[in-house]
Amino acid sequence: MIRQFAIGILCLAAVAVAIWLAVPRDPGDPVGSTAVAVEDPPGIPDDAFEMTVESVHDGDTLRAHVAKPNGVVTDAGSTRVRLIGVDTPEIAPEPECWGTEATARLRALLPPGSTVWGAPDREVLDRYDRHLLYLWTPDGLFVNAELVAQGDAAVLPVAPNTRHETLLRSLEAEASMAGRGQWGAC
Repeated sequence: MIRQFAIGILCLAAVAVAIWLAVPRDPGDPVGSTAVAVEDPPGIPDDAFEMTVESVHDGDTLRAHVAKPNGVVTDAGSTRVRLIGVDTPEIAPEPECWGTEATARLRALLPPGSTVWGAPDREVLDRYDRHLLYLWTPDGLFVNAELVAQGDAAVLPVAPNTRHETLLRSLEAEASMAGRGQWGAC
């Protein structure tokens, strides 16, 4: 019994050290703070274009149409949008842990009929012909980053679309450490 207890304590100590070593630290802090440095999310970029949300499919995919066709979305019809750099748990065929909650979060951020601003990275379409976009609400909330910060999405960088990877990774580390969303439930 005492031996099992001692092994358990050693395992917990090993995990704590591994977490402590994995967390980025401020080089000027001699003690080694455990705070994660998170850069400020970018505001709506100059190349963003206005869209209207039609429906939310799941936590990282929706349908929308542009207010005015442009070089990225060339017609005003309905288009499928996949958020760049993030991945949320699936809701079909069977809901994965936190899939329903991630979908609800995206619906709350971007309800049908709402305005959203979209901007591409380097590749505009994925292999399923979905438009790959970073999204912002009219008040400047970076939706991709918000999903990660709240623990609803994990970071999924797919080169060459990695413009905001550093920000998203820092937000994911912070959400994971805090046990937010899927990090505390799954």
